[in-house]
Amino acid sequence: MNQSLKTFKEGYQDLLLNFLWRQWSALGVAGQASGEDVWIIDPEALLLLTCTMGRHEPRLFDEVLDWLNENGRFMNVMRLKRILRTEKFAGERVLAAMAAYLTKGTEALKWKMLAESVPQPPVVEEFYISPDGKPQPALGEPEPHFLRYGFKRGPLRLRGYSQKFRSAQPTNLALQLRALLGINVRCEIVLFLLTHEAAHPSQIAREAYYFERAIQSTLVDMSLSGVVGLRAHGREKHYWLKQEHWTALLNRPSVLPQWVTWPPLFSALERIWLKLNDPRMEDLDPLLQSSELRQLMIEVRPAFEQARFDKILSDDRQYLGEKYLPVFLSDVINLLG
Repeated sequence: MNQSLKTFKEGYQDLLLNFLWRQWSALGVAGQASGEDVWIIDPEALLLLTCTMGRHEPRLFDEVLDWLNENGRFMNVMRLKRILRTEKFAGERVLAAMAAYLTKGTEALKWKMLAESVPQPPVVEEFYISPDGKPQPALGEPEPHFLRYGFKRGPLRLRGYSQKFRSAQPTNLALQLRALLGINVRCEIVLFLLTHEAAHPSQIAREAYYFERAIQSTLVDMSLSGVVGLRAHGREKHYWLKQEHWTALLNRPSVLPQWVTWPPLFSALERIWLKLNDPRMEDLDPLLQSSELRQLMIEVRPAFEQARFDKILSDDRQYLGEKYLPVFLSDVINLLG
């Protein structure tokens, strides 16, 4: 592999893992990541990206599983499955193994349904991956839930250090609302309307990953409460909330964190990671590597547009042949920065 691309792949992994540590730490995972972000964390999208990247960072993966053991009741499994059906994520079997492990206690049913929706594979592979990209041999007796889904890893010994999510953390607005309103469509509607001036039901459904019919019928009912406002734009109906009333109720400052449509962005970042780790890339000369990466960025650009991160990307038409390779590296670093 081109040396600059090889070095970048190692740096890209570090950037992604640091980003995941920062977001999970804000949610209450035991870790040392720091930093105040200005956006709302999407726990379902975050979990899906972690299913892939966590295999390269055992401590992060097990701490996330520990956090789910403590806070899993606030995860929206129905929304999780809808994101999986809509976006491309590679960690569905990993998610099923985690769900199988979590099938106990009062939340057992939702995790059991998620685990049973994924077929068991005919072969077994090592779960964790070493920094050099090779399988990391498992030590000790294989964990049975992961083995069931084709992954060989050692026994799970969760430390129990994860905390309940901090409702006052700016990024944790989604979980705060779920604790207040429940894991339901109303909660996701309120979250979206609090971070937008007004919205049409189809926009909420598309960006919150819910069925439009459910959003539409629920909004009609909510508007009868006198709390959710309604204004007509031609034949379209747009709904809104008075943000200042909710910030007082939620004991938050007047400026709420920003909404980001994370699922398409995380899916695109994962696809870039998988392309960089494709063994076939190592044997290509710089010209063909540039061509492969250019085609990939063309394919994932709509995802960046949906997440409103497309302005960071360069116009690849301005860079021909091998000249695109350093532009690609710069664009991806800027995305994670």
